[in-house]
Amino acid sequence: MEMPVTFFYNKHFLRSVMIVLTLAALMVSMLSSVAAHAAGGKALFSLQPAVYDSSNPVTKSYFVLNLKPSTTTSLSFRVINSGTAAGAVNLYAVDATTSQNSGTAFRSHTEPRTDVGSWITLHTSHLTLAAGQSQTVLFTVTVPANVRPGQHLGGIRAEGEDAQQSTTQNGHFQIKVYNQFAMAVQVNMPGPAIEQLNATGILPGGANDYQKLQVQLSNIGTVMVKGNGSLQVADVYGRLLQNVPINLDTFLPNTSISYPAAVQKKALAPGDYQATLDLTYGHSHVLHYVTKFTITQDQVNQVFSNGPLQAPGSGSNFLNSMPLWQIILVALAAIIVLLMGGQKLYGLVSARRRKQTRNSLLPKDGSNQPIDIAKKKRDKIA
Repeated sequence: MEMPVTFFYNKHFLRSVMIVLTLAALMVSMLSSVAAHAAGGKALFSLQPAVYDSSNPVTKSYFVLNLKPSTTTSLSFRVINSGTAAGAVNLYAVDATTSQNSGTAFRSHTEPRTDVGSWITLHTSHLTLAAGQSQTVLFTVTVPANVRPGQHLGGIRAEGEDAQQSTTQNGHFQIKVYNQFAMAVQVNMPGPAIEQLNATGILPGGANDYQKLQVQLSNIGTVMVKGNGSLQVADVYGRLLQNVPINLDTFLPNTSISYPAAVQKKALAPGDYQATLDLTYGHSHVLHYVTKFTITQDQVNQVFSNGPLQAPGSGSNFLNSMPLWQIILVALAAIIVLLMGGQKLYGLVSARRRKQTRNSLLPKDGSNQPIDIAKKKRDKIA
């Protein structure tokens, strides 16, 4: 009587596994189709210098110019459509700045231009290119008479627009998808190359259960620098509570940032603290900065609005930080594991029951020959 039951369970177990795997395959296929649709049928623009300096490999990707005040130079770059459809692209000269986490960021063309972006004049600002087509664009850089020494950075942005038509039950509508690309234009002016970072304060902050300390930094030198170090936080008793690594990417001169240092392991409660910042940057320059700061209850409530204090990465927002398709895949994998575990457990239980049944049929005289129940019945009738 056990074999049919075992077969019945295996059949449904396999059917459940097949359903789960089919759902997973359908979801993966759907995501692949969406990705393929997003990647195909669009124009994709990029920029690169038309001529580069073979002794400086970076000039294959962006311009590095050594110029003087009150001078003008003419240059050119290529606009390339590496996408799979024709498209239009707009070209803009823009300034560059340092992003909040450090590293270069190019400003929008709608923002005022006060540095290299204002020095660039494009001979063409709009192009339409077929898939795989490229075109050379001329531009000039005119340096003002009064300009600070050292490095300046701007760029040229390419903003393409691709309208895709989608169909719904109610009719048709269009979705506009933009792709952007920026190419740097670095201008080096004569004068002293000064490497100097400055720290001006620590501002507590954060949101969504992620507590951060905003380190106020400025590059008051004349050249770009990178750096690394640490931010240490101690309480009023001098006990070390935090030792957060700081890694600075490119930091442009004449820019300031609020670098976000994420509080680790244990959140900082309301109170007074002392911060010690040690950074090594540029050519072995060291920034040592010590300051005091206060965290208020209102600041804590703003960060941890969903519950008690907890440090970033504590796991409370793990599922919330995952895309829906990843959550579904994890759930499907968990179901498969549970089904396989249930199958194994059922097999163990069935084997144990069969063993108990065999043992119950053995004679009590200690022999290993099972009792023939049918034979005993026949003997009793006879």
